[in-house]
Amino acid sequence: MLHLAKAMGHALERPRQLLESGAISFFYRPRVEEQAPHELDDVQRLLLVLQPDDSSVHRVIAIGRKRLPRAQRRERFWGYVDLVLYDRRDLESALDAQIYGTKTRGLRHLPAAVPAAGGDYSLEWHDDHAHLTYSVSRRTDDDVTRELELEREASYIVTVMNPDPLAWGLLEPPSLQQELFDDLETHVSVPAPFPPRMQKRFGDRRYAQLDTPEWLDHPGAELVFIATES
Repeated sequence: MLHLAKAMGHALERPRQLLESGAISFFYRPRVEEQAPHELDDVQRLLLVLQPDDSSVHRVIAIGRKRLPRAQRRERFWGYVDLVLYDRRDLESALDAQIYGTKTRGLRHLPAAVPAAGGDYSLEWHDDHAHLTYSVSRRTDDDVTRELELEREASYIVTVMNPDPLAWGLLEPPSLQQELFDDLETHVSVPAPFPPRMQKRFGDRRYAQLDTPEWLDHPGAELVFIATES
């Protein structure tokens, strides 16, 4: 009977719909003037880059707490789409070292982003929500990457936050980006409005399901990652 119940349970599961698949890369950006990072405190931010199959687009997503959530801890983390680039050279330039001037400290150096890991990902629609699942096939062996706790395989339910402050009972958006990130590497304001045809999909809700990869093609889009069992 137990085997029959399991079989019936599997039969009732809704099929997964593949929305997108491709290559995923993880990078960490050291803090300003930190040329030899040894621990997470030396890191300014964690970045993940999604490159869909058969596409030239590269989506750079910044993760708020410098590491991804883990299912065992029932964690959920905030992040946002930082850059959407259509040329590999633009991506390399964005991840490269940067020099900027300040009035009080003169020239400051922002080190290049360091590759931490890479592999494959898929974005699937299942039971009224989207799963971002990845599998790591290569990993950098250094102290910072080990402290990032990147799992070899992981799965996240991803939702999109409504950028309309009225949905949150506010008159204007809070400065979430400034609270979690400094302004040394700001490419877009957060939150950023969606085109009207996509904003309508929120209705009066605070979140929308990631039912199409098009949500990820808008810099400034805020995302919530909820760790689940693979």
